[in-house]
Amino acid sequence: MGLPPNEAVVSDAVRCVETFFDVAEGLLQSEDYMAGNDFTLVDIYYIPLIQRLFACGYGDLIVSREAVNAWWNRCVNRPAIQRMLAADKEAAIAASR
Repeated sequence: MGLPPNEAVVSDAVRCVETFFDVAEGLLQSEDYMAGNDFTLVDIYYIPLIQRLFACGYGDLIVSREAVNAWWNRCVNRPAIQRMLAADKEAAIAASR
């Protein structure tokens, strides 16, 4: 939006996200997905949020955690999710014209 970030707010938010993914790391060591061993709406919910983390330069919060990173890869490599991501990319390109 053109406004400078409030570094204290960003730092606090990153700490909260780190805490969340620390908990998720423990959960995902024994489960394939956030709500158990089946891919559910819970996992779908996180896809755009995590994409935003990567877009903002915070992808290390995901890739630095082995189980979270494996879960993320399982999610984004599903054929339906791949189609959705491709459609989203096409829509973004069309909107920028």
